[in-house]
Amino acid sequence: MIKLIATDIDGTLLADGTLKINPEYYDVIKELRNRGVRVIVASGRQRSSIEKVFAPIVDEISFISENGTAVYSKDYQFINKIPEDVARAYIREARMFPGCEITINKDNMAYFENVGLYRYMIDDYGYRGELVDNIEDYLDDVCKISIFHHNCAEKMVSQEFVDKWSKTMNIAVSGKFWLDCTNQGGNKGSALQHFQEAYKISPDETLAFGDNINDIEMLKRASHSFAVENAREEVKEVANFIAPSYKEDGVLQVLKAVLRGELA
Repeated sequence: MIKLIATDIDGTLLADGTLKINPEYYDVIKELRNRGVRVIVASGRQRSSIEKVFAPIVDEISFISENGTAVYSKDYQFINKIPEDVARAYIREARMFPGCEITINKDNMAYFENVGLYRYMIDDYGYRGELVDNIEDYLDDVCKISIFHHNCAEKMVSQEFVDKWSKTMNIAVSGKFWLDCTNQGGNKGSALQHFQEAYKISPDETLAFGDNINDIEMLKRASHSFAVENAREEVKEVANFIAPSYKEDGVLQVLKAVLRGELA
């Protein structure tokens, strides 16, 4: 019997860079909650952005934000913070890649040096943020560092850099434009495990959805793991099932099957 559902947002429920979601999700999630199923939204986004997407039912869900480093529910909170000296060293090396912008993220607050990126995240994603001269002045309590490139961050950052930092940190592609850095072990999978252990829910009782590299650990924590059709091939290889793409509301189709008792 499914007792816990966790889902990514961008590329899984909706297109990147929007706050608009099919409102039918609200009714389905409400019904799942009425039946005792816990619903977690797990995203690289900030909690403020997730709250805006799910505003009508914000009290019905729990949150895994900042790629698993910030966990929040009515009765459970956890923040996985990066040591300041590690954050500073990472940022200074990341600055060498042309055209890349670096942002830092705390629990429900982000800091930007580029006004264009600041406006993009505030206006399109509904972030809480501040435009500053130097993000290195705000490194206390940072839980995620993001490298952004308007074309493709994964291609602009060298493999040598990724290999070096992957030895001590968790480096994950989070959509086309983002490469995210968190503490080693800080990911959506470890965050989901926090909830499973807190509520005594097993992987066999867990359903999860994702589309990108930063969803892989989360999918591994769920026996009922779905990659949407538009997911990266690496994600499809990990998932146990494939759902239709976000353009066809594939996750919604699976959730309705759960309500009909076709997936248990």
